[in-house]
Amino acid sequence: MKRNKDVFFKIKKKYSPYSFVLSMSIAVFLLALTANYISLNNFTKSDTNQYVNSTTRHNNENAKNLIYKSVNIEKKKLKKINNLTIKEKKLQFISVFLPIIQEINQDILEKRRKIFLVEKKLKANNLNVLDADFLKRTFKEYKVKNNDINVLKERVDIVPISLTLAQAAIESGWGTSRFAKEGNAFFGQKVVGSSVNGIHPAENNNPLIKVRKFNNLSDSVEAYIKNLNTHRAYKKFRKSRKAQRSIKKHLDGIVLAKTLESYSELGDKYITKVQKIIKINSLDKFDYLEYKSVKN
Repeated sequence: MKRNKDVFFKIKKKYSPYSFVLSMSIAVFLLALTANYISLNNFTKSDTNQYVNSTTRHNNENAKNLIYKSVNIEKKKLKKINNLTIKEKKLQFISVFLPIIQEINQDILEKRRKIFLVEKKLKANNLNVLDADFLKRTFKEYKVKNNDINVLKERVDIVPISLTLAQAAIESGWGTSRFAKEGNAFFGQKVVGSSVNGIHPAENNNPLIKVRKFNNLSDSVEAYIKNLNTHRAYKKFRKSRKAQRSIKKHLDGIVLAKTLESYSELGDKYITKVQKIIKINSLDKFDYLEYKSVKN
């Protein structure tokens, strides 16, 4: 009997309450880890699609942080992207682009609103130093000569989302082109010069002509919109946009596409292609998204 008591004492001493609690904690942790592993392996394509679609609802505050990291993308991730269906690739493309376009357009509309306010002060002969400085910087930014505020109002305006998405899709093959992957070049903007930052097109023998390279997607979109808003080749585009502004609130990408024959060597065929992309993919619905401020 004494021997049995000694054995019981040793067992009791070996497995103290603290040891028991520790053992149970480890067991619970291992069970949780196993459950997490199983749930990750059961992550379906529908879950992925829900995530892709949900990115279109991201807060605009975070839009500038969404960078198309095609250059540094891991081979594993690249393989996953390549395995997506055409529909999934398009959804992913739109979900990345949309919040960035919205953010840039909102910034432009805010600047546009300020121009109208400053114009009122100018007419009332009530312009202060800060207003004058704002006008001076904006005239320079948008390449307006003779400080013509009417030309400035014509240039400081958004490009419809449908048109931006369609042109990006065409020029980059929905984000699959070499220019998009190597330099975030989604709009095929050409630059000339030996020292400029760009990518040499394989079919072009002239070493001075390159496709402009960008650090991120946001910079690429900004440059595209600034190009349409300032270059003399797109004066017709700006006039048509101004006419639309005078009769309705929302700009129509399909109509404005008619003015972009100078954007590509294809001319009218390019216009037809842009309009077709907008219609087939129902991109025109994005032109009706509300912005905080819109001025005629």
